This record gives sequence, C-alpha cells and structure tokens, in this order.
Amino acid sequence: MNFRKAADKLYITQQSLSGHIMKLEDFFGVPLFNRGTPLTLTPAGFHLKKRAAELVAIQSDLQQELVDISGFIGGSLTVGSTHVRAQVLLPSIINTFHRQYPSVKLKLFEGNTTEVEDALKNGQLDVSIGFLPTDTQRITSIPLYGESFVIVVPDVLLAEYFPSDDTIHGSSLSYEKGLMCLEKLPFISITNDTKIGNFCEKFFRKIGITPNIFLETINVGTLLSMCSEGLGAIVCPMTFIRYSYYDFSHHKICVIEDKLSQRPIVVNYLSKKYQSKTLMAFISTVRMMLGEQEI
Repeated sequence: MNFRKAADKLYITQQSLSGHIMKLEDFFGVPLFNRGTPLTLTPAGFHLKKRAAELVAIQSDLQQELVDISGFIGGSLTVGSTHVRAQVLLPSIINTFHRQYPSVKLKLFEGNTTEVEDALKNGQLDVSIGFLPTDTQRITSIPLYGESFVIVVPDVLLAEYFPSDDTIHGSSLSYEKGLMCLEKLPFISITNDTKIGNFCEKFFRKIGITPNIFLETINVGTLLSMCSEGLGAIVCPMTFIRYSYYDFSHHKICVIEDKLSQRPIVVNYLSKKYQSKTLMAFISTVRMMLGEQEI
C-alpha cells in the first residue's frame, strides 16, 4: 500500500490524495490508516473500504439496470480468465461479441485460477471462464465443454532417448508409452498451487509415477514454450495445445485415460449480482462458440 502509487493511478498529486484522506478521517472522526511502515488500513479503514466497494457495485448495477430498461445492450463488461486461457480462447469470442455489440466496452482481468475467482467474488468481474469455482454457493456456473489433460512429448526427445523403439516413433503415442515417457524423459513441471500442478501431483501419486523433473515453473506460458522448443515433456489441458500459438507439430500427444483428467470448463457469474442483458448476451456468445465440445 503506497500513497504515491495510488495518487498516480488517480492522476492526482500525492498531496491532494493525502488531503482527501484527511477530510474523510475528519468527517468520520476516526483514523483510516496506520501511518507506519508498512502503511496499513485501520479496522475503520478496512470497514470503509468494504462498504465503498459495495456502493460502487450498487452504482454499477443501477447503471446497467437503467441501460436494460432502455432495451439497449451496452455499457461495460469485465471478463476474467487465466493468462493462457485468455490467450487461446478469448480473442475469437471477443471478436464475435464486439462485432455484434460494438457499443459494449470490454475489460479483461487475467490472473491465476484463485485470483480470478476472488476477483469475481469481490465484484471486480462480471463473468469468468475457466474451471468450476470452489465457492459454488455464491457463484453460478454454466457448463461449456469437457476438457481432458494430455501428455505432450517432443519428437526430438523420443529420438534421443528411444532411438530403436519403433513403437514410439509412429504417428501416435499410446497411453502406456506416454506414461513411460513421463518417467524416462526430462519433465517440465508447474508449481502445485496451480490447477495443472495440483492435477499432476494427484495423478502421479495415484498411478505411482515419479517424473524426471528437470525444470519447474509457475507460468503456464513458460511451460508451453519450453515444451515447444523440445526441452521436456509436459502435462497440460488439451485446449492449451489445440489453440496454442506455439508449434506442437513435432510432438506426440496422448490423452490421459483417467477420471482425474476430465474437467468441466464453465462460464461463471455471481448468483446475487444483477444479471444484465449485456452479461447474458456475452454468456450466450460464449456458449455458442464453446458449448457442447469435448476437448
């Protein structure tokens, strides 16, 4: 928390921001910040921040309700997704939606799965696309398609590690051979605080495999780029390979034949938040483009 950075975001001077805060403290009769190092909110400041966010959400809902009364699909919509899913799925969706509803101003929020869900619950987002949320009480989810995890192995590594095994160098890779590759070939892992990393940890434990990890990353984009360059095998959702802008034409890909591998991809929105015509139009576009697939 930093007054200078906050002032920069508001396009005002730090002195002006401090003056506004002092006026608020005088008005409410309580300090809103602990002015030490680090700068933190007091209990009163935390409560004011929470209520202020609620007021902003109410204002946003009211504006959208008035737009809906006019019968006009417009206003703004904030869409959330993980970084890679945003890269591979959202361009075509947003292009289609924008062509049909050019008056709608779209904003994107990108983060990891937890960050996206938290932003949705906090009212920062109108809608998100991704895995099922953990908070199914507050969030409504509409299924889009079933997604499978796959093993992706660079041909260059197969040639290096299994030069004389003809069963591996065909046009496809069997599931059994794919599992063998995870043990024998260099494996690029992703931290288990991500959905992919968490899946890998559970899957490897279930089947009793210890992968030959030579590199770990926290970024899915890095995971894909490293595998694309032939540095190691990976496990990831099939969506990320099918729609990736990285080249996987010289890789063998096999679907993981396990119930753990099947994950529904859904579109999420807050159950109690006002569902505007603009929101419903966007969800309709997403369902039209992604619904009832099996990836």
